[in-house]
Amino acid sequence: MTGYVPTMQEGPGYFLTIHSSLPDGVFFELPPRNRPHNSQPILDEETGMCIGYSVLQAPGLWQIYDTDGIFLRMEEAPLESPLIDPIDIALIAFGVFRILRTGRAFFEASSRAALSAKLSHTTISFLRGRLKAGLSARNLKVTKTVAMRMSDPGRYVPLQIMEKTIRYGSRNPDPQKIAGQFVYRTEMYRLVKRTVGGQVKYAHQRYRLHVLVREKDWTIMHFHYD
Repeated sequence: MTGYVPTMQEGPGYFLTIHSSLPDGVFFELPPRNRPHNSQPILDEETGMCIGYSVLQAPGLWQIYDTDGIFLRMEEAPLESPLIDPIDIALIAFGVFRILRTGRAFFEASSRAALSAKLSHTTISFLRGRLKAGLSARNLKVTKTVAMRMSDPGRYVPLQIMEKTIRYGSRNPDPQKIAGQFVYRTEMYRLVKRTVGGQVKYAHQRYRLHVLVREKDWTIMHFHYD
């Protein structure tokens, strides 16, 4: 990714609603310190990120955790398929929930069977609501340049991940020594869908995210990952 470019002009910040421009099958994850054992990510197409985790307890029964790895609830979501191969049963534990832009949850486990399981609207609302705690992404502003880069599939990073970087990441003065601006950094993962031997997997690619912020009005002046 492109590195830091100095921002010398004040430039106004804007509140924007930005949806994922990522290609199909690509998401971002900010891993929690204590990720639940044997968990799989719950992926949200609207934001393009992992918004929680599921742990299979029995076919059709999952434990649901938020992005911090905190247990939220048990979810009963029966698997629906006219025919399920015994091999696919063994892969259910590694299945991933994807929440489509329509709000419907799609369950991915195997390329050989069309398995579906419906996460409740309550669970989806819980998971999305947990992202709004503290310094909400809705309170962050972006410059016009940042907004343009967010529309580029090769540059997009969810605002919610930038917010968590500001909240939990390291904080250092602007490398260009512009007063009132600070750069926040953290590690994150880019998840890319792969199908291996009929099993759907999401490969984890590690990156370091850099977010330059003007703190007087919490405007993101620049971001990149490498």
